[in-house]
Amino acid sequence: MLMATSFLVLTDFTPAADQALRYAAALAVPVKAALVVLHIRRETLLDPDTFNGSIRHLSEGEVAAALQERVKALAVPVTVESTVDSVEDALAEAVRRYAPALVVLGKPNTEGTPDELVSSTSLKLLRATHTPLLVIPQDSAATAPPRRLNIAADNSPIHFGVPPEGVRELLRVLQPHLTVTHIAAPEYSDTCTAALDAVTTSGLVTGLATRLHAHGTRHRSVPAGILQAAAETHADLLVLIARRRSFWGQLFNRSVTSQVILHGRLPMLLLPTAD
Repeated sequence: MLMATSFLVLTDFTPAADQALRYAAALAVPVKAALVVLHIRRETLLDPDTFNGSIRHLSEGEVAAALQERVKALAVPVTVESTVDSVEDALAEAVRRYAPALVVLGKPNTEGTPDELVSSTSLKLLRATHTPLLVIPQDSAATAPPRRLNIAADNSPIHFGVPPEGVRELLRVLQPHLTVTHIAAPEYSDTCTAALDAVTTSGLVTGLATRLHAHGTRHRSVPAGILQAAAETHADLLVLIARRRSFWGQLFNRSVTSQVILHGRLPMLLLPTAD
């Protein structure tokens, strides 16, 4: 059965946001999902929620025209909205009203910016909504729908506070090739048995016809190991288990999830857990 749901896409009319919208629209077609395109208007240069460091001041008419220009050719149902609320408040309200399966946003290229100066907007939004978050890097060459997914997992059990039913249904429809990746220090075993068990018992892949594959990688840096494993397995989407204890209150983007988001070039799906 195809899912009757929506994807909530954030836009600020930048190239990164436009790419995220194109990806979300292509992903929505096979699963017959609708899009909610939300433009959060920037009103002040001191706005702490600015994602990419630049603010475009547009009139209401210009905003409406820019939204219409971007959605007029999309092949799925679209609802457009614009708000002047803060990013977190606006997104939380939209999630409450639309209950989307995914929140989708683009990430501009930040490789030339020190990590400590890059706002972890994606993690802030994850905290604000506890809704699966799909991050599309501006320089990603991946296309939708994805065919080869890597699920980065450690050896700890995975407990979802709110079961990601929309993501599970998305996987059931797409039936992609799934690989569970476990990263170990060079001196330790990179066996994936515990990681496979954690993903299986989480319920995330329940109902899939394809079996889970395993890929262990040894690396001193877990974030770099995750990205290396994705390249080794030719993944076109990376699934990250965003544990509450890892991203809540982390400073200077030092969590594993933050580091992968900062430096990854694949689309990245963040799944928030209860622990």
